[in-house]
Amino acid sequence: MASLIETPNSFRRRSEFYHQLSVLQRAGIGVTQSLEQTPPPSQHDGLHIRETVDRLNAGETFSESLEGRENWLPAFDLMMIKAGETGGRLDDTLRTLSEHYTQRSALIRDVLMKLAYPVFILHFIILMPGIISYGNGLLGGGSASLLGAFFPSLLTLGALYTAVFFVLYLGQANRGFAIRHGIERIWHRTPMFGRAVKELKLSRLSFALYALLNAGVNVREAWESAASASGSPWLATSVRAWLPELDSGSLPSEALQRREDFPRTFRDLYATGDLSGQLDDSLQRLAKHYHDEGTRRLKSAAGIATGLVYGLVAITVAIIVIRAWLNYINMFNTL
Repeated sequence: MASLIETPNSFRRRSEFYHQLSVLQRAGIGVTQSLEQTPPPSQHDGLHIRETVDRLNAGETFSESLEGRENWLPAFDLMMIKAGETGGRLDDTLRTLSEHYTQRSALIRDVLMKLAYPVFILHFIILMPGIISYGNGLLGGGSASLLGAFFPSLLTLGALYTAVFFVLYLGQANRGFAIRHGIERIWHRTPMFGRAVKELKLSRLSFALYALLNAGVNVREAWESAASASGSPWLATSVRAWLPELDSGSLPSEALQRREDFPRTFRDLYATGDLSGQLDDSLQRLAKHYHDEGTRRLKSAAGIATGLVYGLVAITVAIIVIRAWLNYINMFNTL
């Protein structure tokens, strides 16, 4: 299911795939039959599913048939499926995976919707010189060239699209860790958006921890895999730094209390759940808290960005009007 760039639709199709598998499993249908009856999310997925069915028919278990298939399924999915199959809770695990990707799809779609209008206005600003140049050519009675008028603007847009695509490509989970870490550090320092991005990643970490622990994964593996599933090199690096403390007998809550890079709210609520035996509830609360806070901040940042773009449009229009009047006055004075 890996693709060049993950989109809301790719996550939604993955969610639907896991949901249908979960429903068939709850109905008592075997894994092989479930895979055969579930429509693949894409043609590429269909090839992998057929390979999985062949390996199941050869006597392998579901998790065994997925070994070495990281180019198809993320490591998080593979560990969840293995834990669910081992614990006899494969249907619940598949349902949890479906919810996980539904949440990711909704989050990315919400972000894109909030940024759509500022991006549209930005396109308008970039294209405005071309519109004015083409209009002046028509009003001047000359042979205005549409391509000639818009070529500088299209060149600028092409460069911007290339840069955005390149950043998104490098930021994908299957790209180089060092590159993604560098891009993430820049994002975290971005005014308005940086804190929102951090909180949304903490929400994913909390949800992944909840899902893995409920699937029967031990605490150490759950933390390591959840940090990886969060898609954040920052979280993966931080968690990897204190995992040896767990090997020495420390509780995760004890190790977390010494990590200043984790917010106080996260550390305290996790410790409360860990010590009281209500960790499931604490992780669900953390996932919801950081999802809501991150989304709220993202909406506020998008609103501020829209206002800034409006201001930029107003200034640009004012400059163009003033220059037009100055040119008109100069022409009048030369007569």
